[in-house]
Amino acid sequence: MPTSKHMAECPQSNSNMVARRFGLTGLAAAIVLGAVLRVLWVHDIEFKADEAWTFQQTREAVHSGFLTELGMPCSAGFRNPGMSIWVFRLLGKIAGADDPTQLARAVQILNIAAIVLLVIFAWGCVDVEEREPWLWATALASVNPMAIVLQRKIWPPSVLPIFSLAMLAGWWRRERWWGAFAWGLLGVFLGQIHMAGFFFAAGFVAWAILFDRRQVAWGGWWFGGSVGTLPMVGWLGYMLTGPRGSPSIGRWVHLMEFKFWIRWVKDPLGFGLDYVLGDQFEDFLRYPIIDGRPSHFVWFLQTLLALLGVSLFLHAGWHRWQERACRFCLDSGRESPSRFTQNAALWGFGFLLTASGFYIQRHYLVVTFPLEFLWLAHVALAPSGKPARNLRLGRALLLALCFGQLLVSAQFLGYIHVNQGAKNGDYGICYGATEHVSVQRPAAPARGTTGE
Repeated sequence: MPTSKHMAECPQSNSNMVARRFGLTGLAAAIVLGAVLRVLWVHDIEFKADEAWTFQQTREAVHSGFLTELGMPCSAGFRNPGMSIWVFRLLGKIAGADDPTQLARAVQILNIAAIVLLVIFAWGCVDVEEREPWLWATALASVNPMAIVLQRKIWPPSVLPIFSLAMLAGWWRRERWWGAFAWGLLGVFLGQIHMAGFFFAAGFVAWAILFDRRQVAWGGWWFGGSVGTLPMVGWLGYMLTGPRGSPSIGRWVHLMEFKFWIRWVKDPLGFGLDYVLGDQFEDFLRYPIIDGRPSHFVWFLQTLLALLGVSLFLHAGWHRWQERACRFCLDSGRESPSRFTQNAALWGFGFLLTASGFYIQRHYLVVTFPLEFLWLAHVALAPSGKPARNLRLGRALLLALCFGQLLVSAQFLGYIHVNQGAKNGDYGICYGATEHVSVQRPAAPARGTTGE
């Protein structure tokens, strides 16, 4: 017969079990809905100069079997490494490369796989006491508007998440030879797919040297990085002998804009669609149109996300003040493997990319997957060492953020579908409305992968 103590504990135990099941159901729902939003209306994908060039090069590579040493031209005046096309050639061989929608569908499925693998990583590698923020990060990454926009199209940054996650898996076991090897190898691969990847990988190396150098199997990292460099030997030769880059690719004024950290904060909260829609963003805020009248529901959602973000930071700041802690300040995060990893991106990558002088576009941060979202989850769950009741507000705010971002993402795709794109914004006319446009190689795409 249970004692009075056991009887007192049972309701709490049952409550925790119900909450756990509810949380797992909600996570599964977020992943499924995020997957649907990624594959929905495939003919509505972006298809401008960069996407058209990538598709044409992929189709030619699939049919010829030829591997080019050089990728897309960038606004700085030089070509990117060939791996930025090789990835699409592989996807084209698997999914077909005779139609842009086939290639886009492969990219979308690859990103859905990255989200599923993130859950597996959280369960298989992260200690149980640190696992919850990773699961919240998965839910946020699944429904986030900018994540969905950038993970639906034929563009080198769009294939980065699964490679970033693989690099993080190696980094997580960097004290072992094989983990350090994978970290070194995949870090170099990231840079060959998109130039921001070089800064991302270098940021982790700098962070490890500064705060963890004795725990790294540097021999494995060096060997992995050396092997990873082999595919870009031809590109390195080209860079040494061929291009003459623009002297304006890095400007000192960008050092003081702090764009990296502004985007790091805003994007996981659900903002950034003004970047995509341009002059049509105000029109989007009026949607959906019901019986010919604007409902302004999107405006309400964006306002709600802003209020949730302010509430989240006030909640976290209050608990930090109570604890006399300062985790918002620059620190290594050595007390926690998750925070240490997150801070390698937030500060290591952030400082290096900012110091480059490049104007930092939103898509440069795609390579951080899923660390932007992990950081936000850590902020929301700031009193992580306290009783569960003190976490309820943080969890409620994260749940509301997920729900609000899901609705914004759905409204965005509906807006693009109804209007056949956003001709006055960066999105442009969607592929379904321009299927007969000629696909030509641009001399210098409007959105280079490194400069602008």
